[in-house]
Amino acid sequence: MAKTGLALFEQTSTGGVARQISPIDTMIYSAANPGLMFALVYIMWAPFLYPGAHMVWAILTVSQMFVIAGLYWLFSVSMPRSGGEYIYISRILHPSLGLMASFMITFTSISWTGILLHWIIKWSIQEFFYTIALINGNDQSWLNIANFFDSTHIHAIIGTLLLLFILFIYYKGTKWMVKLAYFTLGATILGAITFIVANLVAGQEIFATNFTELTGLAYEDVISLAQADGYPTKFLFGATVMAGSTYIILNTLGSTFGANLAGEVRNVQKSQLLALFGSLAILMAVWAIFYGMSYVNFGDIWSNSLYYLYNAGHEAYPFEGYDPFVTIMIGILTKSPIFVFLIAVCFAVATFGSAAGLGFGPTRNIVAWSFDRLVPKKFMEVNKKTNSPVYALWTIIIGAWVFLMLDIYLPTWTANIGFTIFTWFLAWIFLGIAGITFTKRRKILFNSSPPVVKTKIFGVHLITILGWLTFLISVSICYYLLIPFFKGDLPFTMIVVSLLLMVIPITIYFIMKRLHAKKGVDIDIQFQEIPSD
Repeated sequence: MAKTGLALFEQTSTGGVARQISPIDTMIYSAANPGLMFALVYIMWAPFLYPGAHMVWAILTVSQMFVIAGLYWLFSVSMPRSGGEYIYISRILHPSLGLMASFMITFTSISWTGILLHWIIKWSIQEFFYTIALINGNDQSWLNIANFFDSTHIHAIIGTLLLLFILFIYYKGTKWMVKLAYFTLGATILGAITFIVANLVAGQEIFATNFTELTGLAYEDVISLAQADGYPTKFLFGATVMAGSTYIILNTLGSTFGANLAGEVRNVQKSQLLALFGSLAILMAVWAIFYGMSYVNFGDIWSNSLYYLYNAGHEAYPFEGYDPFVTIMIGILTKSPIFVFLIAVCFAVATFGSAAGLGFGPTRNIVAWSFDRLVPKKFMEVNKKTNSPVYALWTIIIGAWVFLMLDIYLPTWTANIGFTIFTWFLAWIFLGIAGITFTKRRKILFNSSPPVVKTKIFGVHLITILGWLTFLISVSICYYLLIPFFKGDLPFTMIVVSLLLMVIPITIYFIMKRLHAKKGVDIDIQFQEIPSD
């Protein structure tokens, strides 16, 4: 039996999902969402798209995210309701813009839920067997297993089964999702320990020897081959800033989802402060280990050069079409099936937790849209036992499955997931504008906010300053991503997907506005206030 989703906006601590998440739970959930081990993915792409990028120093560009986190914090304290940026932008600017920005972030996040499951299959399962074959002299029996898992249809079957498991977790409710976040953090810590111990067991010199032996390509030739193609053999400041501002900041997106659950969090002001800033600190510390140990274990310029050969499709690239993911690299470093198994399992668990978390927060956005009558009321209905929003969950799962199939069968549409960065920061441009105009456009709401929201610096409201900085950061990052796009290193689909995710919600808004107007209801009136408790 179902009931409406009004409970999602309640402020009491009894019953349902209302106010059941503690400050620490919120922080761990927010840290697990962006993918704690995804540094091992983005290091394969960013140095190619931004030649000369130093991925360890690029971590410092995440300082920009503290600005955006600050804006989310002040907004969540002012409007402590589930729905995140949708609530803020729809109440300050216009409901159509709120729906558009929220829809873009929601379905970008849903796309990750599907795509990340494919990452598990490719890099934790398929490359595990390839690596075991490689360190055993290209053993044919192991290669046959790797080739079996190389089938697109097998990927589709396994990915669908994993997605159904995520649906089961969603149905169990918020507490299960929080438990999975802790499990995700544990897998990440074990993965980091595995990486560090591998370095103590072997080291760069042993890696160089093993690489030459196992691949037939001399370790020292990797840099010279990339250099011959014009790839820089030194680190560049500009490339480092752009790589960090796109692919490392990409690895933070989802850390703000604690704000999307604000209606379910106890002590919102404390919880959101801890979640938004604490999750970023955890992420940066974990990345420092993974990026740093990658450069220490394999060589810094050497690693960037190998990733160039891989992305450029260079004939000298040694891994027969397999990606130079850490599964292979740690296998070469240690020649140990145990280390390969550990890193594969840790990445699989951490990625599964991220896939589930990135789809979970947006369910609350869909409920918020329904609460405001921008989508049918059915999306507010929740399961009586678990208070999970049934129709919203199915929307997430179906959307994720579509993107899973795209990534498997039409990977050009999801290449380097560049569209996710571009779309997300387009949405945050409007979040910045909401911050800039909040004190003027919604004076009554602003004046009724807690004192921290009305903080001033040199006579200017802090929320206004953070709004301007969020706007400028978001515009800059969209620009940084257009550089490799116009160079031809990212496909045209990046722009197409982003535009679709902008146009669809605007269309939905005007359709719903017209349908309600025929019934004599002006839905815009309700946006003068935040949802009732």
